[in-house]
Amino acid sequence: MPKKKPRTMRNETIYDRIPISIISTRIKEEGLKKWQIQWERAEKGAKCKSFFPTVEQRLKIRIPITPEFTAVVSGHGKTQTYLHRFKLTDNPMCPCNEGEQSVEHQIHACRILEPQRSSLIQHITTRGGIWPPTNNELVAKYLSAFSRFVKSIDFRKLYD
Repeated sequence: MPKKKPRTMRNETIYDRIPISIISTRIKEEGLKKWQIQWERAEKGAKCKSFFPTVEQRLKIRIPITPEFTAVVSGHGKTQTYLHRFKLTDNPMCPCNEGEQSVEHQIHACRILEPQRSSLIQHITTRGGIWPPTNNELVAKYLSAFSRFVKSIDFRKLYD
């Protein structure tokens, strides 16, 4: 059955001959485009953007909504650098004494988290992945393992 074309009268499109599903899809696509432009233009949220560079990708992923996971992917809280930025701690350094305690430090370098990181690395490399992955790859390809990594962190041990 051929697709129906909208009738036009003096450059006006009559939408009663276009399926509602087509109109709905176009509205969603336009909304996503506008949202993506706003996401890219936003001056804040760099950490979150590194995990979720596109709005569409984020909407497709069923992420675990926990305070810890949210803190890690947003970069808000749960690190000494974040707390130091707001003068809530005197020092941005990690108790492992290997650098400032940022989200990247926790994921890639903190000696305190070595056992948890080893499990994450093993999961990624046994599936053909390369360590270290990008933040985006952690949620796009290895979400369950990354979520287990975050859940396994005892954040109380990371504050001294």
